[in-house]
Amino acid sequence: MGDGIEATHFTRLMKEDDLSQVSLIEADAFPQLFPPTSFRKELQRQISTVIVAISTVSSFNSHENSNLSPQKSALLSPSDKLYRSGNTGWKPGMEFLTGFVLLWNMSAEESHVISIGTRRSHREKGIGELLLHSAITRCINNGIDSITLEVRVSNKPAISLYRKYGLTRQGSRKAYYSDNHEDADIMTVIGIQSSEYKALLNEKWVILQHRLKT
Repeated sequence: MGDGIEATHFTRLMKEDDLSQVSLIEADAFPQLFPPTSFRKELQRQISTVIVAISTVSSFNSHENSNLSPQKSALLSPSDKLYRSGNTGWKPGMEFLTGFVLLWNMSAEESHVISIGTRRSHREKGIGELLLHSAITRCINNGIDSITLEVRVSNKPAISLYRKYGLTRQGSRKAYYSDNHEDADIMTVIGIQSSEYKALLNEKWVILQHRLKT
């Protein structure tokens, strides 16, 4: 960021206070999705894990105080100004969430990425990759060895990201998406417990950290 403002991005597990923001992020990211995900139920589901991404602006904690001086307000990006005036689920005193990833542990060795969503105003900033990296890291720490997901065949940026992390196409699901009956590619990575894969993950993290600071 310019003007001496340093962005900080990190992830953590979702908690109950995040429900309003996460639900609105999903609605923003997937406006055609029906029915919406019941994230309250996901919090209670034993197989479910939801990780959220948080964005701060360290120089003046932009999302913790809505009464900024004109000088500080002028430093906000257009997307920050939009989310201050719009319905984002955020309220003063909350951390500002920018995305989420929902995982289901299908077995002791396999995890399924159900969805990754980011606010449209915060795309192309590395947040989706941060969420994917965090999900894979958590799976490794929990002894999971493989990860599977579905992705729209037209979603080339997402497919490229998944390939970067070793996921390869293993099949397809015809007319998988209810909004337009688009096919989905099934993508999987196996062997994430290997030293080679962990080295790849560390390499990607170094590059990602630099991207998140810009």
